[in-house]
Amino acid sequence: RLSKRSPAFRWPMRFAGMSMAPFALATLLLGWLLTSWTGAAVEAGGRQPNVLILFPDQLRWDWAGFNAEHANLRMPNLAHLASLGTRFDYAYTPSPLCVPARACLASVSDYDKSPKTFNAENFPSEWPTWYQAARDAGYHVMVAGKDDLDQSKQGVGQDGASHAEAHGFSSWFRMQDKYATYAGRAPIDQFSLAMSKLSCGLNASGGANLRDCNRWCYGAVVVPKLGVGQCCTQIPGYDFGFNCPGFDQVGAHQELYIDDFVTAKALDLLGQAPAEQPWVLHVSFPGPHPPFIITEGMNESIKGREFPPSHDNEQLSADFQTQVRQQYAAEIENLDRLFGKLLESTGALEEDSNTIVILMSDHGEQLGDHHMFGKKHPWEASIRVPLVVYGPGVPAGRVVDSPVSTLAAIGLILDRGRIARNESWFNGSLEEHWQDGGFTGRVVSSGITTPKWAKPEVDFRASIRRLNDTHTLKVVCCPTGCPIGNTWVPSIAPLPQLMAFNVKLDPWERYNLNGTAEARDLARSLPGHYATACLSSAGDRAEGVSGTVGLVLRSDPSGDSGGRSTASSAAVAALAPLGAVAFAALALRLARSKEHHARSGGSDGHSTDDEGSPFLECGPTRTLASK
Repeated sequence: RLSKRSPAFRWPMRFAGMSMAPFALATLLLGWLLTSWTGAAVEAGGRQPNVLILFPDQLRWDWAGFNAEHANLRMPNLAHLASLGTRFDYAYTPSPLCVPARACLASVSDYDKSPKTFNAENFPSEWPTWYQAARDAGYHVMVAGKDDLDQSKQGVGQDGASHAEAHGFSSWFRMQDKYATYAGRAPIDQFSLAMSKLSCGLNASGGANLRDCNRWCYGAVVVPKLGVGQCCTQIPGYDFGFNCPGFDQVGAHQELYIDDFVTAKALDLLGQAPAEQPWVLHVSFPGPHPPFIITEGMNESIKGREFPPSHDNEQLSADFQTQVRQQYAAEIENLDRLFGKLLESTGALEEDSNTIVILMSDHGEQLGDHHMFGKKHPWEASIRVPLVVYGPGVPAGRVVDSPVSTLAAIGLILDRGRIARNESWFNGSLEEHWQDGGFTGRVVSSGITTPKWAKPEVDFRASIRRLNDTHTLKVVCCPTGCPIGNTWVPSIAPLPQLMAFNVKLDPWERYNLNGTAEARDLARSLPGHYATACLSSAGDRAEGVSGTVGLVLRSDPSGDSGGRSTASSAAVAALAPLGAVAFAALALRLARSKEHHARSGGSDGHSTDDEGSPFLECGPTRTLASK
């Protein structure tokens, strides 16, 4: 805001015989435009914004309350946050595994440039992190929960201090994940130490304290495995921890449940932060990572509720899948309650708040899709995550459908906080995605290479790029064959395998478009030997449930739209394999899109008459989109 005493108001008066109002209005307008354009919308005085990161573990993209047809969840707080800010519907993790994903974010680097490429061992303390850079820029940097930067068998220590200052933290409450925190006879982190001093709410085990009781529930082993305790049962053919009918031993004391406890400690940290400094608070929730162990109270909230079954999984009964999905849903809805508590307690959503809020996850969860649980795979359920941003200068109610990397969220923090970037860091920011209509043409990457001792071995790199309104193409290269489980696109291991999917209309990866020109072109963006191996082996074939699938789009001859299309200018011809119901649904969607576009007169200024509009054309040519 400009004071009436400021030069911006006084200088027009120096011009004799001229009104001050036009100059003052022009000055105000120019100031507003500059502020909006640069994204430096902070409070008067140029204060650095505070940063609140809500970071659940293993939350998949379509289980965040925005896709009721996939999971009808009760998420009022996240829905409210999204209504006030911008939601990114195609956000991808740099790597679909806990430690590599978090190492990428900490080091602001893609997977192949990150210092940690798999779980176990510690993030190198000498490696520069954005936390360090924020602290050097004047921020008080706090972390609460599972940051996963120290994952050795020694844990983060009972005081959480293992490498904490070297990583860039000013204050902390740190722990291992849900099962490692209970490993060993003695507490290995701040959470397990706190639990060892509390009484059990339930005591089916006869343990002496809450840590002992939950070691019995979650599993206490020398080398931790998912849910090997007494609260979970193994799903035949799958790992432990994805079906847990037993309850967390906190009993009625919900405030002691792992995510609730981390939330309380996060608020304690904030209450002790220096009032004169801007702050970063990274709340790294342990849930909804498995084991899916919930409390008795959380179980009441999901009793009798139905959720759609897994995609491409005939091995598990619908009732069994419902039980698993109810437990996952209970964790997520409890997290939403905690999001609300943090947003209210921090005052982050108040009008005069100078706070950036970011909600995102490290990776997704297969949840039975393609006969898989967990992550580490190239499928959307694994690599795609929810991402919502709110704060000064962030557009309200915006939904961006261009692919973004979660690394761009860190880029936004660096830019808005005036935090110096390391020259080797990822150079993007979310801000570029809500400017210019949300289309950047940027290629987003994800991938992982597991060690040979980690079974099953997984090695893939993926590139994702938006082509137009209805085509977002993902290509995946697996040099030794892609993971077994997708019955629509079977693995050809050990041969190199190239897959390509239009994830905008085929999020469950049924139709492999690897024979299209666009797929092969995007595959050239894959790093190093991945492009070479898969392009040389793919030939000109397209694999899928019905063999070859061609997408043909005839473009608008009236002009170039800079790589973008209107709502009516893109359609999919891969309809024959979908069946009558899916065909009708897509046809209705396209008809509504055209009708809306016609009513609006064409959102990009192109003609909407029959000759001028791009339209669907089916044919043998395998080309995705000419625009």
